[in-house]
Amino acid sequence: MKINASQLALLGLFVLASTLPGQTTGAPPVTSPHGDPYTPVGSISVTPTVVQPGVQPNMVWGIEYPKDVGDLSEVDPSGGVTPKTKVDVKIRVMGVAWQYGNTLLPTALWVRVGATAEWELIFFGAGSDVNPDEIVFEKKGVAAGTRIDFSARGQSPTGPWYSTRSTTTPDLTVLGMVNGAEVPDFAPAYQQGRIESFMTQFLDDTNSRVVLGPHDIIHTFELGSTNPGDWWFDMQDIVCVTSLSERLLVNASNTKFEDGAIDPLAGRSTAHGGSGTVDDKKLIKSGRKLAK
Repeated sequence: MKINASQLALLGLFVLASTLPGQTTGAPPVTSPHGDPYTPVGSISVTPTVVQPGVQPNMVWGIEYPKDVGDLSEVDPSGGVTPKTKVDVKIRVMGVAWQYGNTLLPTALWVRVGATAEWELIFFGAGSDVNPDEIVFEKKGVAAGTRIDFSARGQSPTGPWYSTRSTTTPDLTVLGMVNGAEVPDFAPAYQQGRIESFMTQFLDDTNSRVVLGPHDIIHTFELGSTNPGDWWFDMQDIVCVTSLSERLLVNASNTKFEDGAIDPLAGRSTAHGGSGTVDDKKLIKSGRKLAK
């Protein structure tokens, strides 16, 4: 009886599909770029192509599981993000819960790609201005080792702005968390169930751990109090999610990804913070919004 190699390979796929996560059977995994960052990829080869009775075929397969955000970057205790490889970056604002009584107040959010780069104002507005589906910042081809920082502040009901909360300082007013991270116990709102509706999708049933995609980082800010433990210290005054995707140059038999950076925010307002506060040039004015 002759067994076609394609039939044998199909049998191997069934075996491969039953392999537990993290296991590899046979030869080492074959490295392949992922078209879908959530789907494992792999390959199977069989020799000889036609198997005679009594001949033992040689089957080699490999599987590569998708990289998670820990493979792509480091998130330090202050919330700063440093890619380990070249990545594309997208940021969305998921919610703003900053108000005085029933009056919604504006907040502002900046990002800085590179420790010596300028701060870019990527969001200005109140909770009613948030569109979680909108990408407010995108940058392609961010080199490995390039630190990405975030900064935010909120306006007081009388007009002046509260001080800056930034990942460039060790203050516990900004958190950068990945999937499975524990919500810190110094933020009472999470233990007391005072969770904003836009945050519930990012927490498990006990409000104690973060639930995110494998390439996502969530940043939450406390814009009012600087004293962890205050009952109003809720770490959800403004919340943004950063998504990373690895930028690969693949072999000649595959399509090459474009290489280079773009700035989709060209023409929008930019705050030049330098090494001081991100609003040291007083560019934020009450009622001003980013140009669309």
